[in-house]
Amino acid sequence: MMTTSTLFVFFISLLALTKPNNVVCADVDPNCPSRESIIKCAATHLDTNKNQKLEEKELDDAIGSLPWYARGVLKIIGSTKLIMKKCDYDKDGAIDMVTDMEATKETCLATCFKKKAFKSAFFPDCGDSVTVDNEL
Repeated sequence: MMTTSTLFVFFISLLALTKPNNVVCADVDPNCPSRESIIKCAATHLDTNKNQKLEEKELDDAIGSLPWYARGVLKIIGSTKLIMKKCDYDKDGAIDMVTDMEATKETCLATCFKKKAFKSAFFPDCGDSVTVDNEL
């Protein structure tokens, strides 16, 4: 049975096929989760030893706990090794929530699609919620 978050992941996967891959959220999509929000949520939900670093094993465990269809969608972001390569700036085997994430803005979760996919896979109810005011 597909859950709401699973359908969301599937939907954003389809959207990615119609949008350029290198669109950066802050400049284009006000509904895109912020990097700061994703970092805070990752610290809360994925950093199991609470050392403010996302270690390769923690990331492997988080990905391994997902249903097979969600793991498939995350392949768009990359394997654990590729995520570490893009996000672990100092190559110490852990993504520091402050220094590494700041240093890898251009390579790690750099597109809105990747931010939405990561957030919806691991912590769909965490972080900033965007309210759009349509009044003039």
